[in-house]
Amino acid sequence: MKLIDHVLHIRSLIQQAIDNRFSRLGLEASEENELPENTSIGNREKRNKLESIIETHKQALGDDYVEARKETINECTFTLFNRLAALKVMEDRELFPEVIRRRVEHGNLSYAHKQWLEEHADERNAERMGLKHFLEDKFQEFSENYKIPLYSPNYAYAMLPTADELFEIITAFNEIEQDADCGADIWKGDDILGWLYENFNTVEKLALKDSGDKTEYDKVSLQSQVYTPQWVVKFLVDNTLGKMYLEMYPESNFIYDEDGKVKYLIANAPTSQMRHPKKLEEIKLIDPACGSGNFLIYAFSLFYDLYLNQIDQYDADYSRRDIPKLIVENNLYGVDLDERAVQLTQIALFIKAMQLKGRRGAMPTYTHVVSTHFELPEYSKVKGAFISGSDWNETQQKTIHSIWEDLRAAYKFGSLIRVEEQLDALLPVDSSDMFANQWKADMFDFKHQMITTLRNQVHQWTGEGSNEYSLAKANDSITFLDILSTKFDVAVANPPYTDSADFGAELKDFVSANYYKPLKFNSNLYACFIKRCCELAGDDGKVGMIHPMTFMYIKTFEDVRKYILTNTHINLFVEYGLSNLFGTVMVDPAFYVLEKDGGTKNNDSLFISLDQYTRTPQEKYKKQYCLEALNDIVTKSQNKHVYQLPQSKLKGIKSYPFIYWISDEFREKFSDKLLDDVVDVKQGIATSNNNRFLRYWWEITGSNQSYYPYSKGGEYAKWAGNLWIYINWEENNVEYIKVKGRLQNRNYYFREGITYSGSGSKGTSFRIFPKDCLFDVGGSCIFLTDIYSNRYYLLAFLNSKICFYIAECLNPTVNTQVGDLQRVPFIIPSKGIEELVSALSEQNISIKHYIDSCFIIDKNFKSSPIGYTKDINSELFSFYVSSNGYLSISLLNEAIINGKIFDVYELSVHDRQMVLDKEGLPVGDYSVSSQAKEAYKEWLSTNTEFPASPEVWEHIDSLEINEDQPHIDDFESLYQNNNGWEEFCIKHKMNPIEVWYQFKNAGILPPQCTQVLAFELITDVIRSVLAKDDDGVIPLTERMGEEQLAGRIEQELVERGYNSAQISQIIQLLGTPLDKYLQDKFFKQLSDHLNLFMYLPKTPFIWHLTSGPHHAIELYISIYKWSRDTVFRIKSVYIANRETALNDRLSGIDISTANGQLEAAELKEQLKELKVFAEKIDELLASGYDPKLDDGVGKNIAPLQKAGLLSYEVLNAGQLKKYLNADW
Repeated sequence: MKLIDHVLHIRSLIQQAIDNRFSRLGLEASEENELPENTSIGNREKRNKLESIIETHKQALGDDYVEARKETINECTFTLFNRLAALKVMEDRELFPEVIRRRVEHGNLSYAHKQWLEEHADERNAERMGLKHFLEDKFQEFSENYKIPLYSPNYAYAMLPTADELFEIITAFNEIEQDADCGADIWKGDDILGWLYENFNTVEKLALKDSGDKTEYDKVSLQSQVYTPQWVVKFLVDNTLGKMYLEMYPESNFIYDEDGKVKYLIANAPTSQMRHPKKLEEIKLIDPACGSGNFLIYAFSLFYDLYLNQIDQYDADYSRRDIPKLIVENNLYGVDLDERAVQLTQIALFIKAMQLKGRRGAMPTYTHVVSTHFELPEYSKVKGAFISGSDWNETQQKTIHSIWEDLRAAYKFGSLIRVEEQLDALLPVDSSDMFANQWKADMFDFKHQMITTLRNQVHQWTGEGSNEYSLAKANDSITFLDILSTKFDVAVANPPYTDSADFGAELKDFVSANYYKPLKFNSNLYACFIKRCCELAGDDGKVGMIHPMTFMYIKTFEDVRKYILTNTHINLFVEYGLSNLFGTVMVDPAFYVLEKDGGTKNNDSLFISLDQYTRTPQEKYKKQYCLEALNDIVTKSQNKHVYQLPQSKLKGIKSYPFIYWISDEFREKFSDKLLDDVVDVKQGIATSNNNRFLRYWWEITGSNQSYYPYSKGGEYAKWAGNLWIYINWEENNVEYIKVKGRLQNRNYYFREGITYSGSGSKGTSFRIFPKDCLFDVGGSCIFLTDIYSNRYYLLAFLNSKICFYIAECLNPTVNTQVGDLQRVPFIIPSKGIEELVSALSEQNISIKHYIDSCFIIDKNFKSSPIGYTKDINSELFSFYVSSNGYLSISLLNEAIINGKIFDVYELSVHDRQMVLDKEGLPVGDYSVSSQAKEAYKEWLSTNTEFPASPEVWEHIDSLEINEDQPHIDDFESLYQNNNGWEEFCIKHKMNPIEVWYQFKNAGILPPQCTQVLAFELITDVIRSVLAKDDDGVIPLTERMGEEQLAGRIEQELVERGYNSAQISQIIQLLGTPLDKYLQDKFFKQLSDHLNLFMYLPKTPFIWHLTSGPHHAIELYISIYKWSRDTVFRIKSVYIANRETALNDRLSGIDISTANGQLEAAELKEQLKELKVFAEKIDELLASGYDPKLDDGVGKNIAPLQKAGLLSYEVLNAGQLKKYLNADW
């Protein structure tokens, strides 16, 4: 079993045991019951304590007893889990005799339990040999001897179940180290408690994910809680705290272990003193989102070495055994919303102190690690104490009120609460003002007086606590206030990663009010924490953080980058990229060290680049490469992953993206004209209800003049295509969108331009955008201006390697934004290059239009490429050879285009190679064999559809000849799973000419694409047959009063010119006999084939109605003739005819034979099924079902799917619910 499985099993055992205990105390699941009169005093006291805690939770949960009880049980569960887990950790480190682990030599008891029984012999006959009483005594002992609050009998959530239940729970704990998947040493790791907690929270995390709710303050820790790997923690703490120490003591040898080996790798370590030495106990490190404390636990170890260094190298007056107490009480600070996580951190620090203090050392008596899970009274109750006897002005009084309200919200927003900053905002901006110094002095007096009053009020409120839990929470509030009014030397964090789109209402309002002006840090919670960490750090403090790397490039984080570059120095930065750094959670992290001053701003910034290994076989070596790079930085060795530059250069590109790896010459290109200077890049419409306003072209009739083509992005497609969607542009719809959605950039509607798909694993792709169309926010467009108006050249540039490279530099995520394109540098070409590139671009558009028109989803589809002049396989092979040849022309054109655009940009050989290393060599530039070259040139000379330009002929002649070409043996995978012609060439790193030649000689028909072409031909035939039918309803089943669909399909194929042999070949390509295919596969394949956008429904234009598994009735219908009258006709004609036919057949069967009996039984089942089908049709009509083509497939098909009338469920559960409740 994995660790997570053990943890969840233990959690379940404890939770059930605690629930049982609550019930025995009269606190039932749904109500409180009176205790029996003979209830012991101890149980009554426990009941009263739990009632008090439940009451506290009820106040926060809207007086809901059930939820308050559940919350209390959860906390009691975690507390017992934590108590026992901590014991496992401590006993495994031999800090005391084993309490939990049982051994055979001790009679299957733990050593401590065995010893305890010698002193409590009467307990031998008690339940499980007094196990419960033994643990109570041990917990009391740990509380008294080691000062660990978690083990105090007064701890709010302290509760033990029965001895039998405890025995089972402890057994489950002991099974962990016995499991080979976990390992015998699992309890020895400093971070084990953190991993236990992350696994413990899995239940809540899954519940939040399944709910689909926005993330409010109370769910932040669940939504984005990931445990930072120990090596990253070490990396950041060493290069913040460790470097700060070296800036005070540059000659210190603490970086070496006892054997003289380097223990701490610290980049840019100073060689001379850079800051005045500070007493070690005065150095403060904070993690403002500490979670289960892995940063603090590691910092403990480093601080310990620093204290030893002070003793050994500088003769400091510290006692070794007092160091742990000094560290916990002076150096380490942490804040978190999550009360459980803070509990873990506190106990981990106490365990660490126990380990290091020795037998005679003093234990810390408190920590500065606090949960903000506390509440303060309304301001009106304390206002008098603030203003009584003071001469504070109105502004100061408003500030006090605001600060108090923020403190009251600490349980929601934790360390993001800003007290110091509100006070500092009252200080004069102009320090040269003659009254500034006096004003500052007055303000500092006010600040000191106000902080003192705040502490007094919080302390006074503490005395009013109604129970131990409330008192403990009040003490937390005092600690929190102290933290807020402190400046720290180091701030480190792995903050929450909640995107602003997922903010709940309260969280959104708070962030907008506190982290939006003057600079915007509101795009993600981690951005708020970047600002907060920098504020918490003193004027010469250091900040170390890890979080997603999106802030490095995306336009919405521009202010964050501006703040970092203006107010801090980037000392060390690792762009790690998407990986499993956090275990099973895939995140794209960056981690870095910022220095607010410390005399380092003139130093270069160091960047370690590892993102290039994402999704490559080398991805698993990222950690190794990172640590090797750090080592090489420290030893001043060369490393290909390390880039060094003055951070001022990062300001040279608009919006300050952290593009650190390009040459100075390349960087200068960004100071020339940008796309935004010469063309208009614009976002489109946000309808607010796509299901209501958008239709695929096949869902509407050609006569409907209210619909316009609508660009919505879609799959990767260069040059042309993806215009499948239409938008209903009736005046009332436009008005609706104006109110509910966004009609932005209206003066660009119906203009021609260029559109693109900005997301997808293949990257961004640009296409021609015709006039008289509209565009979506997901299909944003580029429009020409008077400054630059050549659409074909611009399209070619946008589809070039250099543009892709620059766009990915500006935003390496999978979603290219309008703001990214606006920042791409654009150089207007010479006339000759412009004309050549434009001509090649125009031909590529024509080729793409032609290829698209061969497939049924394209509006310009005329007929299937499967002709009837030859046998079907020959027809298909001819189509593949010619279409692959045309696509090869397009790829050769692209190779020429890329070369010309490289020339326009005048890139150095190094920079050009850098682009190609990242984007790949254009496949049209690869070498070819002489046979392939000559064969393709021969075919090209006979090609009249898309004649090659002289430049293409010249390019082919210039290709390197290489007769040792790899043999391709996987043409079966061509056109399979988006493995198109270009992708196939890229995968094999071969020129399309060579691939075309080998394909032509192989004579293989790619099976998936071939089946799709056969399916599309049959689809087109069925569409025609249904169009010719009077009511657009055709049965699959026999004896229905009209010919079955299979026969009509064959007739239509004959009318189109196909002979019987060709028809047999077509059916063979489907993979199933026609009758079986129509009954079992066609409708599903059509529905899936038309699934073109992730968030839009499948929209089959042919439907398959079925009665069920006995196939009593099977009907194909056309959406173009589907109406309420058609539904009535199904009942009155088709069902009636089928019922008569089934009864006639039943009455004519000879049931004296076995076969007759079997057939009769099946006919009876079919009649039952037909009756149910008829009832469903009646219910459908009774509901008022009245389908209109204009309502779209989704709305019209939803009631049929709900009724179980379809052979395949077209809509997912969410779509079905939306369409059934559609109010349009």
